[in-house]
Amino acid sequence: MASGMQALGVRFPVMVAPMVGISHVAFRAMLRRYVPVGLDPLIFTEMLSTRRLPTERLDTTAELRCTDAEKAGEDRFIPQLLGNEQRFIRPSVAKLESLRPWGFDINMGCPATHVLKHNWGVRLMGDPAYAAGVVRMVRESTDRPVSVKMRGGSDKVCDLEYLDEFTHALEEAGADWITIHARTREQGHEGRADWQLVSEIARRRRIPVVANGDIQTASDALTVLRDFGAGGVMIARAATVRPWILWQVAEDLYGDQSGVLAPAGRAGEKAPRTREEESREFFRACLALIDELETHFGDRQDDALKKFSFFAATGARWFMFGHAFWAVTKKAKSTGHLRELIEDYRDRFDHPLKERVN
Repeated sequence: MASGMQALGVRFPVMVAPMVGISHVAFRAMLRRYVPVGLDPLIFTEMLSTRRLPTERLDTTAELRCTDAEKAGEDRFIPQLLGNEQRFIRPSVAKLESLRPWGFDINMGCPATHVLKHNWGVRLMGDPAYAAGVVRMVRESTDRPVSVKMRGGSDKVCDLEYLDEFTHALEEAGADWITIHARTREQGHEGRADWQLVSEIARRRRIPVVANGDIQTASDALTVLRDFGAGGVMIARAATVRPWILWQVAEDLYGDQSGVLAPAGRAGEKAPRTREEESREFFRACLALIDELETHFGDRQDDALKKFSFFAATGARWFMFGHAFWAVTKKAKSTGHLRELIEDYRDRFDHPLKERVN
């Protein structure tokens, strides 16, 4: 039976997924504003191509920028690798080691066509032995924890026995833990995630098995941890509209310890819970993200604005009239102008967040 993430020295079993266009340094820094003092969740980078990494510069490549706390090893982050060739994987890992990541993750779940043509992403799920070989490449390149993020199936349906064989091969190859996005390649991000599938695989593995997919609320996270035997939970797109979900889950897991279990600068407060509280906090998070974009991408205003726009678009379906909010942010000419537009929108409208979306 799989153990929890505590076996790897991870006390807080809640993490935020690698998301293309979202999981950049500014987003990671904004998320950490909502992490209760004393907790250190694993937060992933965007997926990084091992074919490009060896020739990219750490100080100028947007996807490789890190906070000072990350580079000092004080905040845990995990680069996600996309690739399948040792001649690219080894130098990529060596370069990223200088940033002091907590571990490395291998992408075996991306269904994008441009990824599949290289036999990357979810295409790796078609051959357990081949996928295990990729894990060995990364395992032999680093002493840090190595994980795999994969799908519940590479085709239209989830095949439990094949998934058992596949995850066993990854475990034997040296993976320290596995995350299963409990939807198939065909489902994409639609339909209900099959958390029972994660539960079944967790029972068969010795290493932690983390559940991803359809975790939209703190209640979802608690359910997966307590009722489905997952070693951890990975939150993805819901974190773009509810970044304080880490705070909520921490309160639910560890009890009512307001003033102790709160983020820095918010002692005595409880996590937002009602739709109205969450709606107000959403705008606060938007302004915090702009602050972080200015800090980390102030030299690239166009990039900063594009990153915020993508963030707003990703979370729009959770926000009443979210498309209208996204359209407002598209009018911004600078991050300063963007801040003014958001403050004006916040003061003139009351659009509560939805608890869930289909």
